[in-house]
Amino acid sequence: MDALIPFAIALVVITVASLRYHLPPFLTLIGTSVLFGLLAGMPGEAILPAITDGAGRIFSVLGIVIFCGVGIAQILRESGLIAEIVASIRGLVCRPLATAGAAGYLLSVPLMCGITSFIILAPILTHLHTDRQASRTLLYCAGVAGMISYVLLYPAPVVYTTITTLGLYPGRPWEINLIALPVSLLILAAFLLILRARRPLTALPAESIPVTGIAGGRLRAWFPFIVILLMLVVGSLVPPLHALANINLALLAGLFAALVTVPGEIQQRALARGTKNAGIIIFDLAGAGAFGGVIAASTFPADVTVLVQGILPITLLPFVIAALLQAAQGSRVVTTAVTSTILTTIPAVLVINPLAMVLMISAGAFMFSYVSDPFFWVIKRITGDEFSGVVRNYTLPLLAVGLVTLVVALVVEATL
Repeated sequence: MDALIPFAIALVVITVASLRYHLPPFLTLIGTSVLFGLLAGMPGEAILPAITDGAGRIFSVLGIVIFCGVGIAQILRESGLIAEIVASIRGLVCRPLATAGAAGYLLSVPLMCGITSFIILAPILTHLHTDRQASRTLLYCAGVAGMISYVLLYPAPVVYTTITTLGLYPGRPWEINLIALPVSLLILAAFLLILRARRPLTALPAESIPVTGIAGGRLRAWFPFIVILLMLVVGSLVPPLHALANINLALLAGLFAALVTVPGEIQQRALARGTKNAGIIIFDLAGAGAFGGVIAASTFPADVTVLVQGILPITLLPFVIAALLQAAQGSRVVTTAVTSTILTTIPAVLVINPLAMVLMISAGAFMFSYVSDPFFWVIKRITGDEFSGVVRNYTLPLLAVGLVTLVVALVVEATL
């Protein structure tokens, strides 16, 4: 149990540094990595290699993915083409709640960031209804819907990090979506029905949605995603072109497709701002990798396994670790990265069904999305809602989604 108390101290330090002193996540996580290593009794010469190895592993997994996703998002935002995407969805579903939910759900995966997709959708969604409370409901709908796809679907960073770190589904990562996609859609449908029952919203004319007015704007808005999907499909179905199914290559192609659809001045502005935003995200995630690397190199995995085996079935270990980390630092990708790194050192979890493992980690990443979660504060600022309102409309729905996902994972474990 030598590493459990240092781990608890580390979680407190992360929480205090984030909430009280507002330190950048990278600095917080790197500093906490050193502190944890020292308190856990690791040799000083072993701490820094564990930090650099963990950070490097995350960069190799997510560097291209994050840069391309953020770059595409910034290009669409700078050019105003996001409005065309929302207008397209609005023309199909015809209802404000369904529009907000579908937009959030669809965009958070290809843009590789649920927060980014929410921020660029927010100004448009507020035009779908004139009532302030109704607009607030639409914003919550888009935020929660975006998290559902972002946490459950491949190739979003949460699931991508899990299967890459744990070495699951080699050469066939899309298989996870055979279960995760219908589960996420059922959860989304249930969420929309509950929202609709609580607060019915009248549909507004399509003219209420601002559009760019650019010739061919709708095709240009969807073009990067069409390119990404086309490459993934062709690469999966045509063996000689299997390399095209690599998500890094597909997203690079999508980024170049986005660039060719906008003028040069927008290209330069979007790339400059996108590079800055992507750099911040990547450094934060590298900090998470560093923390996970030090934890994995300590006695923590063995200690927590002994503790859990005496209280809970070993199959719940991925969920428990992920939920604890999510409560401590709030970032879902950080939760996934650290949890997966820890689990690679625990042979006992190898008995768990791979799909159940992924779903349990994702379930933990939904839990306790409270004050340590940066998205909590983004939603509070944009909606202008009271603290209790954010808890009621964001934290609790995601907690419910996490519990449903855990139940699905347990069913998969028991039946497959």
